[in-house]
Amino acid sequence: MLMSILLCGFAANAQFFIGLRGSNYGGITNVNHNPAIANSPFMVDINLIGVAATFNNNYVGMNRKPLFRPSLFGSANFQAQYMHERVNGKDKRGYFGAQVQGPLSFMFSFGPKRNRNLNAIGFSYHANAVFNADNISEIFARTAYLGLGADAQAATNYLNRELYNGNLSLKSAVWNDFGLTYSRVAYNKGQHLIKVGGTFKLLQPIAGAYGYVKNLNYQWTEYDQLSIYNTEAKYAYSDGLITSQGNSQSFGSFMKSALASKAGSITAGADIGVIYEWNPENSRNEEMDCQCEPFSTKKHYKLAAGLSIIDMSALRFKRSSNSKDFYADIRNWDVGNANFLDGLQSIDDTISARFEVKNSSRFFTIILPTRFNLFVDYYIHNDFGVTFTAMIAPNMSPQQRMVHHVTTFAVTPKYENKWIGVYVPLSYDVMGNFSLGTTLRLGPLTIGTQDLLGLFAKKYMYNADIHANLKLTIPYFKICKKGDFRFQKKS
Repeated sequence: MLMSILLCGFAANAQFFIGLRGSNYGGITNVNHNPAIANSPFMVDINLIGVAATFNNNYVGMNRKPLFRPSLFGSANFQAQYMHERVNGKDKRGYFGAQVQGPLSFMFSFGPKRNRNLNAIGFSYHANAVFNADNISEIFARTAYLGLGADAQAATNYLNRELYNGNLSLKSAVWNDFGLTYSRVAYNKGQHLIKVGGTFKLLQPIAGAYGYVKNLNYQWTEYDQLSIYNTEAKYAYSDGLITSQGNSQSFGSFMKSALASKAGSITAGADIGVIYEWNPENSRNEEMDCQCEPFSTKKHYKLAAGLSIIDMSALRFKRSSNSKDFYADIRNWDVGNANFLDGLQSIDDTISARFEVKNSSRFFTIILPTRFNLFVDYYIHNDFGVTFTAMIAPNMSPQQRMVHHVTTFAVTPKYENKWIGVYVPLSYDVMGNFSLGTTLRLGPLTIGTQDLLGLFAKKYMYNADIHANLKLTIPYFKICKKGDFRFQKKS
């Protein structure tokens, strides 16, 4: 049972839009990276559609050849020929994340004539999905990947050994968020500027599930005979994933129920952020103020640094009455003919028939992927610069009920102005994967990937990413000329 779920997870890192993170040209796309969006070069920034998806694992890599020759996916020996195990004695983890920023998410700047981008207000909404498989011991992962038989035995010698897996967990969540953002320049004097921002969110749970085993003690006495010793497991999925008759609902019926908030209660969340900017050119023009001048005509700030905390909250789901915690203590269980053709219903039936089921609460909680974002953005010369970003995404729940992204560090050389941006992020994540990607911003269109190496250089891909958005942006256009009445002395 657990092995089947595990393989699904690995078949499926992440900073979405990694190239834009830390850029002052991110606009509403960056609001869920740092909500301090005031002092923007944009008067108005409207999202038409934005999508991003990424997967990452530290165990199984795929050869890039099938991506260019899809017919190879049907090869009889596909796993042996085009897949590769990373065997290093470490626990295995898998991740999948996706996000869609809804149409007409927007931000606009406003303020007095002398400082029209003193404030910013934004509204954004996102559809989010995250799946995590954490703390899978290598021997557990390999026997699942190779199958319960002679190949797995030759590779791991797993038969008749007392095996242990601590803190094994699978969890996933799908939800919508609706956020209202306010940001303001809190300090602006001479060369130094500090802006702050916050987003208040309403969170709508769509679907959630988790399984957690703190101490799994087990033994394979034969290829198809499993013994489990004194093991407690926590297991739940949200109401509505299967019907009362035990059948999966149609997608349309499921979404209708989910959007009516039948999967769980609407909750609230928040993001907060602060950004410091240093512009040594400001000190030369203290006598004059020309806020009608566009950002791209002025000198860029020389240095910016930011810190934010994103997705501080949790989702509360109604538990399906069929999903319950259980206690397992079973000997020589014949799993050779086990199948789960009815999905969750089959799993529930197996648990009820084989294990001691416990009474469970009507609700369960999945903690959102709270993360700490840091960046330092430095312009080397004119529009050429480099950005360092760090997304710290801890797994902080003692009971493993927190979905989380993948902690990632990146250095991004870039060229950017109000209409064009070229970003080349070099990143490393805690899965042990190095990536070299690119993001292109051409007027209203942004498209990119976190890792081009997987397509053209790496023999095996352990992670992949794609992101794109289309926007309507209005920058500040008016330019002051010397002697223009809009030049005013600061009071």
